[in-house]
Amino acid sequence: VGYTLASGSSSCAAAAVAHRMGLCDAAVSVQMPGGVIETRISADWLVAMSGAVTRVCEGHAYPEMFEDTQA
Repeated sequence: VGYTLASGSSSCAAAAVAHRMGLCDAAVSVQMPGGVIETRISADWLVAMSGAVTRVCEGHAYPEMFEDTQA
């Protein structure tokens, strides 16, 4: 599908690993080509993220896509 400009899941994982290794605080700004994702890691290792949202496409899902074709 192409190169991802900003990935929330990879930003959270990278921030959690860096924090676990003692390389950063629990609040980390992850800079990616698509923008900055702010992450916050709690004491029990739950990670929250925030940042700008940009619509990059629009699509439609038709009900037929979810029909069971194995029956």
